Amino acid sequence: MTNQTDIFSMFGIEDEYAEEKKRQEEARKKQMEEAAKRAEERKKAGATSTSTSGTASSITKKEEPFDLNMDTFICHLGQEIPITDYFSTEEIENGLPSKKKGEEEVTYKKIEGNEVRKRLEKTFPDLVAAYTEMVYIKNKNMIMAVPKAKRKGLFQEVKESSDSLAPSFNPIPFSILSDFICLSKEYSNQFGVELYGDVYYDLTQQEFFMDIPHQLATPLTVERIEDAYVTAMKLQDKKFIKVMEIHSHHKMLAKPSRLDNESERQENILYVIIGRVDNFFPDITVRIFNKKADKHFDINPYKVFESPFYLMNKDYDTSNVEVYEQ
Repeated sequence: MTNQTDIFSMFGIEDEYAEEKKRQEEARKKQMEEAAKRAEERKKAGATSTSTSGTASSITKKEEPFDLNMDTFICHLGQEIPITDYFSTEEIENGLPSKKKGEEEVTYKKIEGNEVRKRLEKTFPDLVAAYTEMVYIKNKNMIMAVPKAKRKGLFQEVKESSDSLAPSFNPIPFSILSDFICLSKEYSNQFGVELYGDVYYDLTQQEFFMDIPHQLATPLTVERIEDAYVTAMKLQDKKFIKVMEIHSHHKMLAKPSRLDNESERQENILYVIIGRVDNFFPDITVRIFNKKADKHFDINPYKVFESPFYLMNKDYDTSNVEVYEQ
């Protein structure tokens, strides 16, 4: 006689939780199969990465040339900054004066994105060339400073400082972290690759949101390759601040690699690594970079994310718990 260990079948009870998990798994499997099919079609068409969101791919890349006027404004850190704060009327109308060495004639060069970035960098030190692209959106007569990220990966793990610093904003909802872990598990299980996400704060709605951008994901690295214009079009109606870059190390530890240390060097950005997504509770590393100290500092995740363990589903009688203080 075979021993029966399934308590549900023992009493003829349907395990609704197991059935629901089975349905969810089948739905996820179907979604990933469709994603793999789309990726193969893009590969045949000359595409270079796998994306399931469709958001980036649905926006045609149409970078618009800078055509500035006196009403143009710059969108950065939720502010709408008049172009006239950084350029004179003559510069806006005629362009920037330029004279080649050894020549007397002065020519005028049209104002482009990098010239705007250079002027703003004096006020906003975060607008360094390595981490910023300036995009012009003609229908809004707006220039947007689009944050960009560098490649991350698992190469050569390096231990950094464990000093603790706290960010100066409200905790990020646990649901955002949970969603990213779910996506990371799927991509790790299905493709054995890392995953990347950007977390922003909407200043108008006063809420955090996450975006999974166009990226090239491999087993050892992940690189954000979304065109700045595509990002700008997605964010054009929001007053936002980018607060976090998060990526997974799939089944490896959440220890920063040399590549991570080299690419995650922008101040005022939280950097999060999710590792061992094959575990029930994955590993998590949260840190920031301090330019003056030229080093990274670890942050307790409790100071960044809302905890899922602060509310119980029911009240329990704990009167029988005897506490002995030492």
